[in-house]
Amino acid sequence: MTEVLTAAEMRGVEQRAIADGLATGLELMERAGRGVVTAIFSHWPMLAAQSGSAIILAGPGNNGGDGYVVARLLRDWGWSVHVLSFGDTARLPADAHLNWHRWTAMGRVVAWEAADPGGLDASFFRADLIVDALFG
Repeated sequence: MTEVLTAAEMRGVEQRAIADGLATGLELMERAGRGVVTAIFSHWPMLAAQSGSAIILAGPGNNGGDGYVVARLLRDWGWSVHVLSFGDTARLPADAHLNWHRWTAMGRVVAWEAADPGGLDASFFRADLIVDALFG
């Protein structure tokens, strides 16, 4: 049987791991992003066999930080990646902000409010994959 944790339970597990010195928040975020990419490629192996295009919807918290990790890993895999951010990226939690910064060294982030179809490349709307990294 697989146990599924609520968002609150998962936050508790993460906080205990950090408090006990088992991992940093940044390490947990990296693991989460790698886990997402691994799960995607395990579930849809044809996506791992090719370069594709992805849209990452990044939220204003740590889930958004996970999304920036996913964006970076997919780009490293050779994918074309577009990131839409929801919320003020200047107000991201520290670890999420660091991953936002790592991503912006590789690619751009479009604020959801600024995402007007006339201002985005048409390929943006024909993604092979959309990743929801909005909220827990």
